[in-house]
Amino acid sequence: MLAHMKTLFILFLTTAGLTCDAAAQIRRSPRNQAPFNTRMSAGNATARNGNSSLGVPTAPKETARDTVTRVVFMGPKKGWGFVKAESPYYSPQGKNLGTLPGGTCFKYSDVKASSKNPMLVSVIKRGEAWEGPYLLDCTETASFEGDPAKVYPEIVRNLGTYFTLSGKIAERKEALAEQASLANPCYATARATRQAYQESVAKAAKMAEEARTLTGARKLKADEALRAYMYEQVRLKAKADTAAAACKAWDKVHPADPAQLAADPGLQALEKERQAVRVTVATLIPADEP
Repeated sequence: MLAHMKTLFILFLTTAGLTCDAAAQIRRSPRNQAPFNTRMSAGNATARNGNSSLGVPTAPKETARDTVTRVVFMGPKKGWGFVKAESPYYSPQGKNLGTLPGGTCFKYSDVKASSKNPMLVSVIKRGEAWEGPYLLDCTETASFEGDPAKVYPEIVRNLGTYFTLSGKIAERKEALAEQASLANPCYATARATRQAYQESVAKAAKMAEEARTLTGARKLKADEALRAYMYEQVRLKAKADTAAAACKAWDKVHPADPAQLAADPGLQALEKERQAVRVTVATLIPADEP
């Protein structure tokens, strides 16, 4: 009997060890949510699901360099929120439909797995109309549980303004960084070669799609042309990678001055406007957001 109990105890420890190891490889989604009208202490919320008190995400802990990180969406299957900054959106079949600006309001009714991150099956608000369904990457959104129609309109409006300004600030920073990059003698070449490679990817996809519609000798000829073009595509990628590496090396030796970027009057005006709005929804914005 004693030997049997010892065996069970060893088996329990082994199973527990395996469970801990598996959990260590999964990062909980930064979009985990709590009900919009639920208030918890910030410490408890962060410890439980990585969120602030009302479902707005806080910064996840850093993971080990060699650990494979997988985002797991732990929130409810229905909710609403805002796109945080310009980000792509997709058709239900996964086709990239372009980008949505920061501050776009959406409602989601389901969560789907994808090869990258969990996707929110959503309708987005354009003017007074709702359009969709579309797929939004959960990591590009700030989400809440419930229905925006049941929240004070002023709160929804101020949150929308906050994330709209956040999107504009991100765009302004990107424009300033690009202006600073113009001093890099490798920048023009890197940009041109990257564009050429991206165009080749689109062309190859179109050629493959057309080839699938053909039969017989015409299909054989189209497949042959596609294979030949893919060799050219490899050459274009190598050229783009070389130019990008040279550009990155120059930037490392000649870093941009953060103080100079921060002194931009346009950026300062946007930051000031955002801070004024932030005060009105401070309890709904995570501490790591500016």
